[in-house]
Amino acid sequence: MKIVMLPLDERPCNFNYPQMMPRANYELIMPPKELMGDKKTPADTAQLRTWLCENVSEADACILSLDTLIYGGIVPSRLHELPLEELIARADTVKELRKRNPAMKLYLFQLIMRCPDYSLSDEEPDYYDDCGRELHLFGRYTHKKRLGILTEEEREDFERVKQRTEAVIGDYLGRREKNLAVLLHDLEMIRDGTADFFIVPQDDAAVYGFTSMDQMTVRTFLKDNVLHMKTAMYPSADDTGLILLGRAVAEYNGLTPKIYVHYASTKAESVVPWFEDRPLGETVKYHILAVHGQQVYSLPEADIVLSVNMGSGMFDASDGRYAMAYDVERNLAEFVAYLRYALGMQKIVAVGDVAACNGSDGELLRILDGEGLLMKLHAYAGWNTSSNTLGTAVCMAVLYLIGRDERGRKQFLLHRYYEDHAYMGHVRGDVTKNKLPALGLDYFHADGKNGKVAALVREGIVSYMAEHFPSLSALVEEVAVEMPWRRMFEIDLRLKVKE
Repeated sequence: MKIVMLPLDERPCNFNYPQMMPRANYELIMPPKELMGDKKTPADTAQLRTWLCENVSEADACILSLDTLIYGGIVPSRLHELPLEELIARADTVKELRKRNPAMKLYLFQLIMRCPDYSLSDEEPDYYDDCGRELHLFGRYTHKKRLGILTEEEREDFERVKQRTEAVIGDYLGRREKNLAVLLHDLEMIRDGTADFFIVPQDDAAVYGFTSMDQMTVRTFLKDNVLHMKTAMYPSADDTGLILLGRAVAEYNGLTPKIYVHYASTKAESVVPWFEDRPLGETVKYHILAVHGQQVYSLPEADIVLSVNMGSGMFDASDGRYAMAYDVERNLAEFVAYLRYALGMQKIVAVGDVAACNGSDGELLRILDGEGLLMKLHAYAGWNTSSNTLGTAVCMAVLYLIGRDERGRKQFLLHRYYEDHAYMGHVRGDVTKNKLPALGLDYFHADGKNGKVAALVREGIVSYMAEHFPSLSALVEEVAVEMPWRRMFEIDLRLKVKE
């Protein structure tokens, strides 16, 4: 099987992870890295269109990020000043691809533009430094006003917000309107049969706001055209390419993976994770459907057990509610005992470690380590948002189910433990707090991709794993680190694993 993939952007989670997954009976064809963008610098969309046209003729499937094809990446989609006609012309490249290969499966995904609730321009227009929080509130108050639930206090604050955003709101809303118009245009391709499946990921979603209002517009289109079974719209972004990779391989092999879900808390399904807009249990269902799976409700009929580590809520350890949510209303002993039981029943076991945001749950990993289970799992993830984690774990489990690639399983498991736990859970905070100030740097300003910060991070990861997880450290020969966007949020981690 040949799969052509145009990823969401050049970050490791989008460009590297698909290539690092356990392998099955497919060849993954990615664009040359030099054609991709660099954070706010868009990819060369013209050359990418040429590359796609040259490579799809013999493909069995094409996984296509429309945000990259149209805007040059996820961040450029929030910054562009392109006319609507040009955007639609770029999008219509998809129709040319279909003409070149009518037989291939065509999987598309395109985001609804986010509106984060903080004032920071790292991934947004420059004016987001000054009034990003107010732009978020503008959307929140507008939405609640439309619903008739705006409080008097919010009504008064809305006037302040309007004054703070007066100079930029036209630019911001104009871009949102164009992006939404392009998305609705592109969704016609699923209605007319040009595409086979279409995911609309919700990036940093919230219950109220611009993103939620846009979602309602898109949902109306999907409902009116009865496209429920050919589309999915749920909290997601950087894991979407992985989910579609799993779907492409499963469909090619005529497989519908049967997935049983087990939670660490009876209340976990109802938790709305940070940066998302719906209960965890509903998002899990979407991941399973989007990967061409079927959720089942007993262990014997399952191919895969998705073990979801979540308490009865999400709280920082310093929050007074933490103990109730994580210690009283979550049972980690039963959670680990059950996944051990599922392994004994010869099931593929994947852990979606979503109890914390932007890093794994150290308490769970210590238990798994003590029980000798870390390297017996078939899939694990515990990074970034809940949905990013779930999509990564589900894809890994499905591809392992199909290909039984032990070498790939071992390598990507170690990668996740090193990145999700050692870096995101510990080293990132330590370097940011204790090392960067002396260098005159901060969280959003590292000294390039391969500077002193990258060296400090590598040293910290190696030291942490050797001290706290020596059984895993003994499996790794070399560790290399880069800072792809010259900030602390993510790293490009490369491990050389002992054979």
